[in-house]
Amino acid sequence: MPNASAKSGKSLTARLGLRARVYLLLGGLLLVNMVGPVIMILYASMARDLYTTTADKDLAALTAAHELENALLNQKGYATYYYLSQDPVWLAKLEESRRAFELWLGRIREDQISSEADGLVENIALAYRRYADAKDNVIMLYRQNRADDAKKQHWGLREDFDDLRERCDRYKAYYRERMRHTSQVYLERTDLVMGVAVMGVVLNASLGFFLAYVLVGQILDPIRRLAWGEAGKDVAAGLSDEVKAIGQKFRDLEKDVDQAHLDLEQSRDHLMQSEKLAMAGKLAAGVAHTIRNPLTSVKMRLFSLERGLKLDASQQEDFEVIAEEIGHIDTIVRNFLEFARPPKLVAQPVSLSAVVDTTLTLLRHRLESYDVSVAVERSRRLPEISADPDQLKEALVNLVLNACEAMVEGGSIVIREETGVIEPYGRVVALRVSDDGPGIPPPLIDRVFQPFFTTKGEGSGLGLAIVRRIVEEHGGWITVMSPETRGTTFTMVFPYEGERGWHRS
Repeated sequence: MPNASAKSGKSLTARLGLRARVYLLLGGLLLVNMVGPVIMILYASMARDLYTTTADKDLAALTAAHELENALLNQKGYATYYYLSQDPVWLAKLEESRRAFELWLGRIREDQISSEADGLVENIALAYRRYADAKDNVIMLYRQNRADDAKKQHWGLREDFDDLRERCDRYKAYYRERMRHTSQVYLERTDLVMGVAVMGVVLNASLGFFLAYVLVGQILDPIRRLAWGEAGKDVAAGLSDEVKAIGQKFRDLEKDVDQAHLDLEQSRDHLMQSEKLAMAGKLAAGVAHTIRNPLTSVKMRLFSLERGLKLDASQQEDFEVIAEEIGHIDTIVRNFLEFARPPKLVAQPVSLSAVVDTTLTLLRHRLESYDVSVAVERSRRLPEISADPDQLKEALVNLVLNACEAMVEGGSIVIREETGVIEPYGRVVALRVSDDGPGIPPPLIDRVFQPFFTTKGEGSGLGLAIVRRIVEEHGGWITVMSPETRGTTFTMVFPYEGERGWHRS
């Protein structure tokens, strides 16, 4: 069940957007800060009214009750003094005390707040009237010199006096109880105000904590990561203000978007150009195939004519030039067809050392005609790889002949056979073909593998493109290094058998 409740809470939080959560927390804080003070003001006002109305009236009534008792005691004392001295001065003071009693009794009647209090006051008034009438009767007997009768009635007044004081005490007890009740109500309301204040503090702290969590965890931290990156460093490093860093970030982003649009437009243009070239290549391949058939017939007819005709020296020279140019056209057409329609690889275990030996044997006479010497650096025969030996031989022939044509006045070629490990690709075998020719100018070195790119007047521009295609079809790659005026080195790298799954990125 706790897991279900937690999932339900997370689902509710997920449904609430960031803006809704922030608004909800701010609204909660505003509500608590508004409602809490209103409740406290309300209860403070109620407590003030309690003291300014009820407590003040109760205190006034209690004070009046004390004054009634004082006046009553004075009356008793003045009457006693008169009985003892027969001096009329005490009767005057007795009358003054009676007026004071009547005055306080009238004030009590005006300020009564309940029927019970009214009943107590009326009981006091009734008992006082009876007590005052009896006392007047005693005074009259003293004036008539009937001392014995006066003393008898005077003793009887003690019970009326005690009854009157008891009524006054009940009246005071009534208001003391009311004051205790008022004090209790005041304490309860004070406790309630304190409870509301404590709840307000707790709610404020809780909402403030969650608001801080949302602001820091879901707003400020993402802004900081956006500004400084996950590792705390970014291109905006050096700016101490996240806002400035984000501004820089957005400006960089706008530049990246513009560059991406530009690259996309260029890629689209390249794609369209590639599609056009592919279509042109298909048409050219069809044309080349169509040309090659009559070209073969022309070569055969020239061969027959060469054997049947008796030509003078000049005619023989023209004939050889025609035959040579036709052979050149045939080579171009054959290379083009091979590049456009590459043959399917026939892989078998073969050592690149065997390919090197076969190729050099095949090219021995042509190397002599170019006045080029070839040296093979081999510590041991290279291990076998799964490859098409004919395709590899064609690639090596193209590299060697390309080097021979680059060295116009002859030179030397070095073929190095190597093995090694290249991480993360694993074990590899490599052939390096180096010549001591003039090298490739730096502006052209990135274009040497492009189809139809050539610096030779009679070249087709497909030799190195075919070499790269063959190497890549075997899962390898080819690189070229040509220090200025210090020759050129082509390196073909192939994986061992069993490690063909990788490709050089």
